[in-house]
Amino acid sequence: MKLGDKMCESSVYSTEGSLIMEDVIYIKIDNAKIDLTDILNQKKELKGKIVEMDLEKHKIYVNLK
Repeated sequence: MKLGDKMCESSVYSTEGSLIMEDVIYIKIDNAKIDLTDILNQKKELKGKIVEMDLEKHKIYVNLK
């Protein structure tokens, strides 16, 4: 990590409020497919749409299909 770089993990929730994954550092969106990767390189694939991102609170909300 370079000087000035900051780690910024987020938690991903369903729109109903259920926690899907914590400490997410990478998100790839391909149409309705969302790939998540956390700080331990664990991966999860979702079907749905990101509907809200609150970067100040590190929360991302997904409407699951």
